[in-house]
Amino acid sequence: MVLFFTFAVDMFNITDEGRQIITKHITKEDVVIVAPLNWGLGHASRCIPLIKLLKQTSKKVIIASDGAALDLLKMEFPDLTHFNLPSYNVRYIFDSMVSNVLIQFPTLLMVYFKEINLANHICNSTGATAIISDNRFGFRSQGAKNFYITHQINILHSNPLISQLASSIHQWIIKKFDLCWIPDYTKERSLAGLLSTSKSLLNKEYIGPLTRISNHHSKKIWDICVLMSGPEPQRSILESKLLKVLNLLTDYKILFIRGVRATKDISNLANHIKIENLITSTDISTALNTSKLLICRSGYSTLMDIEKFDIKAIFIPTPGQTEQEYLANQWSKKPSYFMLKQDQTNSLPTQIKKLLN
Repeated sequence: MVLFFTFAVDMFNITDEGRQIITKHITKEDVVIVAPLNWGLGHASRCIPLIKLLKQTSKKVIIASDGAALDLLKMEFPDLTHFNLPSYNVRYIFDSMVSNVLIQFPTLLMVYFKEINLANHICNSTGATAIISDNRFGFRSQGAKNFYITHQINILHSNPLISQLASSIHQWIIKKFDLCWIPDYTKERSLAGLLSTSKSLLNKEYIGPLTRISNHHSKKIWDICVLMSGPEPQRSILESKLLKVLNLLTDYKILFIRGVRATKDISNLANHIKIENLITSTDISTALNTSKLLICRSGYSTLMDIEKFDIKAIFIPTPGQTEQEYLANQWSKKPSYFMLKQDQTNSLPTQIKKLLN
């Protein structure tokens, strides 16, 4: 039994401390709803190891989300009951996060109240006793234990007043839940830096990084793996820019993972590029283990995935997403990583050559 449980912790990709915290609050008698935000695939992907653990240690697990995030979880866990939740449908139209949020605020507020009603309804109909919401602000129920997952206690912005206001609002939301789980290490080991550090009186516990990826130290097959994610239209904008540049780099073998449901085929691609759409965690793990260089957004879930990998990376933060800009800037201080702005993709060949050579 001890040998099995040691293996299981590795399989779930959750730290031993994190497993102990989670199983302290979620017991074998609990019916648990896991509800990640559909804002790129990061929130859903980091819930995968959590769901694997809960399937072994709780009575029943239910998944709830929308869009590509729900598609990913259904693909990973076809045996689990699932519910469709209303979409926040946040789009990064402008290069300013504040402008994007303000123009879509009425929709966000409407979804917030819908989530509260749906959480109560789903708990009543399924007998759920616990809810784990990954950044879904309103998904909680008075009849259940409510846990909130976020690495972003602080909202960073160049304007300190905006940063303070946004952080206060988010922390007010967090306090509506019974407990906040932060998927990060504490203090000097922190992967998220200022984002996850808080001196406020939040009821919080650091559970360590959550990743669906295992490091197998495999032989390298691909020179470059491109991992796309994030809100539209910026995901598609970056995809178009990258394909235009990478299509000319015929000396490199490239795996391009679009991170979306299958759509129309991409035409006029050279043979050195292989396209994949939405793929499983096993396939993502294989892709990262067999690639020399990763090109991706600087989303926190991706950083957790590659933390212990022998892989170099070029981070291209979503314009206006200050969290990703901060993380890309911090991580690019390490020799294996480089930050590139979305409007600088023409310089990509030079940076690829530097990192691969």
